[in-house]
Amino acid sequence: MGSYLLRELLADPLREVTVLIRATDDRSARARLIQILCHYFGLQKGSAFLANPRLTVLTGDLRRDDLGLPRRAYAALANHVQAVFHCAANVKHFGHYEEFHSDNIAATSRLLKLAAHRKADPADFHFVSTLSVCGKGPEEGFRLFTEYDTVPDALDDNYYVRSKQEAERLVTAARVDLTNTCIHRIGNIVYAADRGPLQLHIERNAFFRQVAALLHLGFVPDDAHLWLCHVDVVARALVLLAESAELTNETHHLENVQRRTLAEFVTAAEGVRAATFGGFLERLEAAVDQPEMDAALTETMENFGLYRGLSPQPRGRRLEIVSGRTQALLAGLGFAWPPSPVAGQKEMLREAARLYSRPTLSTVAHGTSV
Repeated sequence: MGSYLLRELLADPLREVTVLIRATDDRSARARLIQILCHYFGLQKGSAFLANPRLTVLTGDLRRDDLGLPRRAYAALANHVQAVFHCAANVKHFGHYEEFHSDNIAATSRLLKLAAHRKADPADFHFVSTLSVCGKGPEEGFRLFTEYDTVPDALDDNYYVRSKQEAERLVTAARVDLTNTCIHRIGNIVYAADRGPLQLHIERNAFFRQVAALLHLGFVPDDAHLWLCHVDVVARALVLLAESAELTNETHHLENVQRRTLAEFVTAAEGVRAATFGGFLERLEAAVDQPEMDAALTETMENFGLYRGLSPQPRGRRLEIVSGRTQALLAGLGFAWPPSPVAGQKEMLREAARLYSRPTLSTVAHGTSV
């Protein structure tokens, strides 16, 4: 997300952008950034981005006070920055809570402090969040989750989701001191619509890992919906909304209006069958006695919330995420969601099919902790 957001921000010839990169020194920071940019945009375009005189690369660390910057560098940044775009996050769905707190909550607090440095003229703050902060459906009744809703009072059991919920609360509270703090909740981010490569370290991506698990199991439930949010399109939409001067202190829901099903996506690969949720559960039960299915079973049980012995389907139908207001705003700005490229889907399925043949996967999967 950060690479595509950087591309969109630099598209304005009047905009200067400073990027914080975690590294040992400035030279290492630039080397790390060019490696990432060249992966997504190719050697020529990636190198051109880094050579842009409007781009400044600083060695920083969101886990440290003053963002890991020398005092003079921090002061210079704080005195001149006009907008902070915070899209860095620990997006793993397993790990220790302390890691998520450090990466997703404490880091947000430090960046909010940076934005508030000039009390008379604070910087705008744009926080990239996730639609997963909606939480679970109610035990009874029905709940809409709209752009006007804050995160639920009861925080999620998943540490990643919980940390984003807590970070959103910090951003909302900061509106007392800041003039404009916007929250951009994003749906299921996938490969670029312009046929760019898959995400670096895609094996850490929760959706990718679930697709790989379903391919390995050979079954997918036929009633799960899917909104593919292409990373380049999301970045474009986010910057459009951020540039609209009249949209201040807003929360946006950035998700593709084109709804698909998980079964439609996964069964494009050979050897995978769609089944009712009951049939899918039977396949999971059979996998318990198949050691080679351990990692895929663990991934699926966790993602579908089945460890408590309860089906997620009834509660899932009691919650609906609404993005109508954001879609209307984007349409007014001339934005439209493009068709999903078949080539990207095929590439993701090919890569996902290879994941369970790697010897380290079972170790990673068994290390999950939420």
